[in-house]
Amino acid sequence: MPTLRSRLLGPVLILLGVAALGYAGTFAPAVVPSPSADGVASAVVSPLSLLATPPLLAAGSVLLVGGAAAAAGADRSARPALVAPVFGAGAALAFGVGLVVDPGSVPATATTPAAYDALASGPPARIAAGAVVGGAVAPVVQATVAEDTPALLAGSVLLLAALVVGASEPPSLVTGGVGGAAAVGLLWAVDPERWRP
Repeated sequence: MPTLRSRLLGPVLILLGVAALGYAGTFAPAVVPSPSADGVASAVVSPLSLLATPPLLAAGSVLLVGGAAAAAGADRSARPALVAPVFGAGAALAFGVGLVVDPGSVPATATTPAAYDALASGPPARIAAGAVVGGAVAPVVQATVAEDTPALLAGSVLLLAALVVGASEPPSLVTGGVGGAAAVGLLWAVDPERWRP
């Protein structure tokens, strides 16, 4: 049963996570329909979006998972933290198909074959790789602390796979990793029962 502290801490962390994800969505690059020859165009809201979006997505996903664990009074298991990279990648994909930039275009983008190539090889893929790197910091750290070898292996595989996929965009990987590490540091400070040895 969650303590009063956990019941208060959980919603605050969830709110911080949602705020970070929402803020990332305001300037995340997207692939939207276009009258061009291939039918899609890349919309980059800000030149800094490739640097700022991965850490916000990573931090937001880690804080969501940490907040949910605190609110539920979960034990030190690292397995729920394996969801953090999935949240970050899912948000990057949702923003990549124009959920924030042009919500009305999402069905058209999702059904345009050229959009798949643009999503897989363009800025949204690099953003997702950075978000997965940052999100994978949480299960790796928590599995190390909890001595959970299967979760540590799964988190390490996610981390390495994201590094391989995003190798062409090191700044996105670095900033995503920094964002995830900062979120884990915050959880380490405010929720020591679940995040410290």
